[in-house]
Amino acid sequence: MAHAAWKWMVVAVGVGVGVLACSDDDEGGGGGGGDGGPITFDAGVNRVRPGFGEDPGQPVGKTFVFPPGVELAGVPYGASDATKDCGNGVAPIGTGPAVLVCVPLRNTTGGPVQLTFEPGLVVLNTAPSRIQNGMLIDREPITVPPTGMGPGGVDAGSDGGSEEEVFLLPLHMYCLNEARGPSEQGGTFELGPVSSDPDIQELLRLIENKRIENEDDADVVQDALYSITEYNGLTDDDRKAIAALKNR
Repeated sequence: MAHAAWKWMVVAVGVGVGVLACSDDDEGGGGGGGDGGPITFDAGVNRVRPGFGEDPGQPVGKTFVFPPGVELAGVPYGASDATKDCGNGVAPIGTGPAVLVCVPLRNTTGGPVQLTFEPGLVVLNTAPSRIQNGMLIDREPITVPPTGMGPGGVDAGSDGGSEEEVFLLPLHMYCLNEARGPSEQGGTFELGPVSSDPDIQELLRLIENKRIENEDDADVVQDALYSITEYNGLTDDDRKAIAALKNR
Protein backbone atom coordinates (compact mmCIF):
# COMPACT_ATOMS: atom_id res chain seq x y z
CA MET A 1 0.00 0.00 0.00
CA ALA A 2 1.13 3.53 -0.64
CA HIS A 3 2.37 5.42 2.37
CA ALA A 4 0.59 8.60 3.33
CA ALA A 5 0.50 11.06 6.19
CA TRP A 6 -2.46 13.39 6.23
CA LYS A 7 -3.18 16.09 8.75
CA TRP A 8 -6.27 15.46 10.80
CA MET A 9 -7.90 18.07 12.99
CA VAL A 10 -9.21 17.74 16.52
CA VAL A 11 -12.81 18.89 16.56
CA ALA A 12 -15.51 19.34 19.16
CA VAL A 13 -18.72 17.39 18.92
CA GLY A 14 -21.86 17.84 20.96
CA VAL A 15 -22.42 15.30 23.68
CA GLY A 16 -23.99 17.58 26.28
CA VAL A 17 -20.62 19.31 26.55
CA GLY A 18 -17.96 19.31 23.83
CA VAL A 19 -15.42 16.49 23.70
CA LEU A 20 -12.35 16.06 21.55
CA ALA A 21 -12.81 13.89 18.51
CA CYS A 22 -10.46 12.34 16.01
CA SER A 23 -11.66 13.56 12.61
CA ASP A 24 -10.45 14.75 9.24
CA ASP A 25 -12.92 17.59 8.88
CA ASP A 26 -15.07 19.92 10.92
CA GLU A 27 -18.27 17.92 10.51
CA GLY A 28 -17.32 15.25 13.02
CA GLY A 29 -18.24 12.53 10.55
CA GLY A 30 -17.85 9.00 11.87
CA GLY A 31 -19.15 5.55 11.20
CA GLY A 32 -22.87 5.23 11.61
CA GLY A 33 -23.53 8.99 11.68
CA GLY A 34 -24.32 9.50 8.03
CA ASP A 35 -25.77 13.01 8.16
CA GLY A 36 -22.67 15.00 9.18
CA GLY A 37 -24.40 16.15 12.36
CA PRO A 38 -23.21 15.92 15.95
CA ILE A 39 -22.11 12.48 17.06
CA THR A 40 -23.66 11.01 20.16
CA PHE A 41 -22.66 7.87 22.00
CA ASP A 42 -25.53 5.62 22.99
CA ALA A 43 -24.98 2.23 24.60
CA GLY A 44 -28.13 1.10 22.82
CA VAL A 45 -26.38 1.16 19.43
CA ASN A 46 -22.92 0.11 20.54
CA ARG A 47 -21.71 -3.46 20.74
CA VAL A 48 -19.32 -3.64 23.69
CA ARG A 49 -15.72 -4.10 22.56
CA PRO A 50 -13.07 -3.53 25.29
CA GLY A 51 -10.63 -0.76 24.44
CA PHE A 52 -12.63 0.44 21.43
CA GLY A 53 -14.81 3.55 21.45
CA GLU A 54 -15.62 4.39 25.05
CA ASP A 55 -15.81 0.77 26.19
CA PRO A 56 -13.53 0.08 29.18
CA GLY A 57 -10.93 -2.66 29.32
CA GLN A 58 -8.13 -3.97 27.12
CA PRO A 59 -8.66 -5.00 23.49
CA VAL A 60 -8.99 -8.72 22.92
CA GLY A 61 -6.62 -10.57 20.61
CA LYS A 62 -3.43 -12.54 20.27
CA THR A 63 -0.11 -11.26 21.59
CA PHE A 64 2.18 -9.82 18.95
CA VAL A 65 5.48 -11.73 18.93
CA PHE A 66 8.74 -10.34 17.52
CA PRO A 67 11.01 -12.62 15.50
CA PRO A 68 14.03 -14.05 17.41
CA GLY A 69 16.67 -11.41 18.11
CA VAL A 70 14.33 -8.42 17.68
CA GLU A 71 12.71 -6.67 20.64
CA LEU A 72 11.53 -3.31 21.88
CA ALA A 73 14.41 -1.02 22.80
CA GLY A 74 12.29 1.47 24.73
CA VAL A 75 8.82 2.92 25.12
CA PRO A 76 6.97 3.71 21.86
CA TYR A 77 6.11 7.41 21.60
CA GLY A 78 4.18 9.88 19.45
CA ALA A 79 5.90 10.94 16.21
CA SER A 80 6.77 14.53 15.34
CA ASP A 81 3.76 16.81 14.98
CA ALA A 82 5.57 18.72 12.22
CA THR A 83 7.09 15.98 10.08
CA LYS A 84 4.89 12.99 11.03
CA ASP A 85 7.97 10.77 11.29
CA CYS A 86 10.71 9.73 13.70
CA GLY A 87 13.45 11.95 12.31
CA ASN A 88 15.60 9.16 10.88
CA GLY A 89 14.43 8.91 7.29
CA VAL A 90 12.65 5.58 7.74
CA ALA A 91 9.43 5.42 5.71
CA PRO A 92 6.33 4.81 7.82
CA ILE A 93 4.41 1.57 7.86
CA GLY A 94 0.70 2.13 7.44
CA THR A 95 -1.72 4.63 5.91
CA GLY A 96 -3.50 5.76 9.06
CA PRO A 97 -3.50 9.55 9.36
CA ALA A 98 -4.04 10.21 13.06
CA VAL A 99 -2.19 7.86 15.42
CA LEU A 100 1.49 8.24 14.51
CA VAL A 101 3.89 6.35 16.74
CA CYS A 102 7.65 5.75 16.76
CA VAL A 103 8.56 2.20 17.81
CA PRO A 104 12.20 1.79 18.99
CA LEU A 105 13.59 -1.62 18.06
CA ARG A 106 16.73 -3.56 18.96
CA ASN A 107 18.19 -6.24 16.66
CA THR A 108 20.85 -8.30 18.39
CA THR A 109 21.36 -10.93 15.69
CA GLY A 110 24.25 -9.20 13.96
CA GLY A 111 22.40 -9.27 10.63
CA PRO A 112 19.21 -7.88 9.08
CA VAL A 113 15.90 -9.40 10.15
CA GLN A 114 12.59 -9.14 8.33
CA LEU A 115 9.71 -8.04 10.53
CA THR A 116 6.00 -7.71 9.74
CA PHE A 117 3.62 -5.88 12.04
CA GLU A 118 0.33 -7.67 11.43
CA PRO A 119 -2.87 -5.95 10.30
CA GLY A 120 -5.13 -5.50 13.29
CA LEU A 121 -2.24 -4.66 15.63
CA VAL A 122 -3.45 -2.33 18.39
CA VAL A 123 -1.21 0.32 19.95
CA LEU A 124 -2.46 1.59 23.31
CA ASN A 125 -2.11 5.10 24.66
CA THR A 126 -0.46 5.07 28.10
CA ALA A 127 -0.10 8.84 28.60
CA PRO A 128 -2.48 10.71 30.92
CA SER A 129 -3.85 12.69 27.95
CA ARG A 130 -7.16 11.57 26.48
CA ILE A 131 -5.56 10.17 23.33
CA GLN A 132 -6.59 7.50 20.83
CA ASN A 133 -5.64 3.91 20.79
CA GLY A 134 -4.54 3.13 17.23
CA MET A 135 -4.81 0.21 14.83
CA LEU A 136 -2.57 -0.78 11.94
CA ILE A 137 -4.51 -2.04 8.93
CA ASP A 138 -1.59 -2.58 6.54
CA ARG A 139 0.68 -5.60 6.10
CA GLU A 140 4.11 -4.49 4.97
CA PRO A 141 7.36 -6.27 5.85
CA ILE A 142 10.33 -4.18 6.89
CA THR A 143 13.98 -5.07 7.30
CA VAL A 144 15.36 -4.24 10.73
CA PRO A 145 19.12 -3.65 10.53
CA PRO A 146 21.40 -4.93 13.28
CA THR A 147 21.82 -2.53 16.17
CA GLY A 148 24.71 -2.25 18.60
CA MET A 149 26.70 0.32 20.49
CA GLY A 150 27.59 3.59 18.81
CA PRO A 151 30.02 6.33 19.85
CA GLY A 152 28.96 8.50 22.75
CA GLY A 153 30.08 11.99 23.66
CA VAL A 154 28.20 15.13 24.57
CA ASP A 155 26.57 15.43 21.15
CA ALA A 156 25.25 11.89 21.48
CA GLY A 157 23.71 12.65 24.84
CA SER A 158 26.12 10.60 26.93
CA ASP A 159 29.12 11.19 29.17
CA GLY A 160 31.70 10.29 26.53
CA GLY A 161 31.32 6.51 26.45
CA SER A 162 29.18 4.56 24.03
CA GLU A 163 25.43 4.47 23.69
CA GLU A 164 23.01 1.93 22.28
CA GLU A 165 21.84 2.37 18.71
CA VAL A 166 18.16 1.72 18.06
CA PHE A 167 16.05 1.44 14.94
CA LEU A 168 13.03 3.77 15.06
CA LEU A 169 10.07 2.60 13.00
CA PRO A 170 7.12 4.96 12.37
CA LEU A 171 3.68 3.33 12.46
CA HIS A 172 0.80 5.32 10.93
CA MET A 173 -2.47 4.03 12.33
CA TYR A 174 -6.21 4.62 12.42
CA CYS A 175 -8.36 5.79 15.34
CA LEU A 176 -10.17 3.35 17.62
CA ASN A 177 -11.80 5.91 19.95
CA GLU A 178 -13.76 8.54 18.03
CA ALA A 179 -14.25 10.93 20.95
CA ARG A 180 -10.54 11.16 21.76
CA GLY A 181 -7.70 13.17 20.26
CA PRO A 182 -5.02 12.08 17.77
CA SER A 183 -1.54 11.18 18.95
CA GLU A 184 0.69 13.84 20.51
CA GLN A 185 4.41 14.23 19.93
CA GLY A 186 6.29 12.37 22.64
CA GLY A 187 3.18 10.84 24.20
CA THR A 188 3.72 7.28 25.40
CA PHE A 189 2.21 4.11 23.97
CA GLU A 190 2.52 0.36 24.33
CA LEU A 191 2.04 -2.44 21.86
CA GLY A 192 -1.23 -4.24 22.38
CA PRO A 193 -2.62 -7.39 20.81
CA VAL A 194 -3.54 -8.19 17.23
CA SER A 195 -7.32 -7.85 17.38
CA SER A 196 -9.37 -11.01 17.10
CA ASP A 197 -12.67 -9.09 16.90
CA PRO A 198 -14.69 -10.77 14.10
CA ASP A 199 -15.87 -7.46 12.65
CA ILE A 200 -12.29 -6.16 12.56
CA GLN A 201 -11.23 -9.37 10.85
CA GLU A 202 -13.96 -8.89 8.23
CA LEU A 203 -12.75 -5.34 7.58
CA LEU A 204 -9.17 -6.52 7.19
CA ARG A 205 -10.25 -9.17 4.68
CA LEU A 206 -12.20 -6.60 2.66
CA ILE A 207 -9.32 -4.12 2.42
CA GLU A 208 -6.49 -6.65 2.10
CA ASN A 209 -6.05 -6.09 -1.64
CA LYS A 210 -7.18 -2.45 -1.77
CA ARG A 211 -5.01 0.63 -2.29
CA ILE A 212 -5.17 3.52 0.17
CA GLU A 213 -3.78 6.35 -1.91
CA ASN A 214 -5.20 9.55 -0.49
CA GLU A 215 -7.22 11.15 2.29
CA ASP A 216 -10.58 10.13 0.80
CA ASP A 217 -9.48 6.49 0.71
CA ALA A 218 -8.32 6.72 4.32
CA ASP A 219 -11.70 8.21 5.26
CA VAL A 220 -13.40 5.11 3.89
CA VAL A 221 -11.30 2.89 6.14
CA GLN A 222 -11.72 5.15 9.18
CA ASP A 223 -15.49 5.39 8.76
CA ALA A 224 -15.68 1.61 8.53
CA LEU A 225 -13.62 1.29 11.71
CA TYR A 226 -15.93 3.70 13.52
CA SER A 227 -18.92 1.61 12.44
CA ILE A 228 -17.25 -1.18 14.41
CA THR A 229 -15.76 0.67 17.38
CA GLU A 230 -18.68 3.04 18.04
CA TYR A 231 -21.64 1.05 16.75
CA ASN A 232 -22.63 -2.52 15.88
CA GLY A 233 -20.36 -3.34 12.96
CA LEU A 234 -19.82 -2.74 9.26
CA THR A 235 -22.76 -1.38 7.28
CA ASP A 236 -23.72 -2.10 3.68
CA ASP A 237 -22.53 1.40 2.82
CA ASP A 238 -19.13 0.61 4.36
CA ARG A 239 -18.80 -2.54 2.30
CA LYS A 240 -19.80 -0.73 -0.91
CA ALA A 241 -17.30 2.09 -0.25
CA ILE A 242 -14.51 -0.41 0.39
CA ALA A 243 -15.40 -2.37 -2.74
CA ALA A 244 -15.10 0.85 -4.74
CA LEU A 245 -11.48 1.39 -3.69
CA LYS A 246 -8.83 0.57 -6.29
CA ASN A 247 -7.32 -2.90 -6.22
CA ARG A 248 -3.62 -3.40 -5.73
